[in-house]
Amino acid sequence: MLKRFSDQFLVDLGEMEGDYRVFHLKDDIAHNILYISIAIIGVVGMVREDVLLYRDRPALLLWLIFYRAGYILISILIARAVQKTIKVRTFDRLALVWMAITIFFLLLFNFTRPANFLNSPLDVIVTFGIYIFSPLKLKYNFLLALGFSVGTFYVYGTVKSGIDPFTWNTVVTVQFIAHALGLISGSQIQSYRRKMFKAYVQEKDARELAAYLANIDPLTKGLTRRQFFNIGESEYQRLLRYKRQLSMLVLDADHFKNINDTYGHYAGDLALRNLSLVILEQKRAQDTFGRLGGEEFGLLLPETNLEQAKIVAERIQRICEQTPCTVDDKLIHTTISIGVAEAGPVDQSFGDLLRRADRMMYKAKEAGRNRVVAE
Repeated sequence: MLKRFSDQFLVDLGEMEGDYRVFHLKDDIAHNILYISIAIIGVVGMVREDVLLYRDRPALLLWLIFYRAGYILISILIARAVQKTIKVRTFDRLALVWMAITIFFLLLFNFTRPANFLNSPLDVIVTFGIYIFSPLKLKYNFLLALGFSVGTFYVYGTVKSGIDPFTWNTVVTVQFIAHALGLISGSQIQSYRRKMFKAYVQEKDARELAAYLANIDPLTKGLTRRQFFNIGESEYQRLLRYKRQLSMLVLDADHFKNINDTYGHYAGDLALRNLSLVILEQKRAQDTFGRLGGEEFGLLLPETNLEQAKIVAERIQRICEQTPCTVDDKLIHTTISIGVAEAGPVDQSFGDLLRRADRMMYKAKEAGRNRVVAE
């Protein structure tokens, strides 16, 4: 029944449930420490009440003081453990233990009160507060609140057996109402938090998607020229800082104008996309591929020297030659010319490395196209 109620009123986050709890962990820790602090202050404040009730019974008063001091010490230790935790599961266990100890403390404390001393307002606050303030799952909050109510009824039925039927029925009715309102309010609060988190994730994903699309060339799926240069500058600064190797490939489709003139721009677009997909399949995860403009592409190879970059370029050139593009049942063979350069002392910026690789690409064009030229 509780699960059916939970499914009806709580927003189901599915696989995002773990992310939701981690996202709110710091806030839950801060709130839990605040609740523990309030409980400690409340327990300290009850010492005056103990003095008023048991000043003529010093032995019982001393026992109560030690009893309250033990609860305060345990609460402080749990608060320190909660403050240091970094795992949701650990936090849940600590929060559950502290709440169970607090409930047991309140119930045991009620045994010391006179038979005509009722804590009905406090009992309602505790029952309702478990649902409202606890970050635990609804089923755990229900079991904790139910356990407190059952324990309260037991105390009232044994120690305070002189309660008249009207007062007894009032206590039971108020507890029932506290449970009903607590379940509804707690589920609404948790649903609101889940809805806010879901909206946050959706907005975050939308921003990331927009940023991704802004940096990706829609035709070739390579980076835009601007984003390619941004990453290239970062890689070049990393090269200067750590003295690593960095190579650059500039790739240009051969006779691309003839493809457009013969088969149309639609076929030219498909040919460009075919070339870019071949390059994307051949590059490593750490490599950066982008469209520099028109039918010209760039491939940045970190941790790669000139000879290694030349091997990569030759493999790409060979596979591109062997991978024609199909347009309207016609095979369109395309080749590329590739220039290769490695960053060195002659370069003052990423732009210098790009220009040297570009010059090598033009030398490949002049040498007959469909080849690789390296410095």
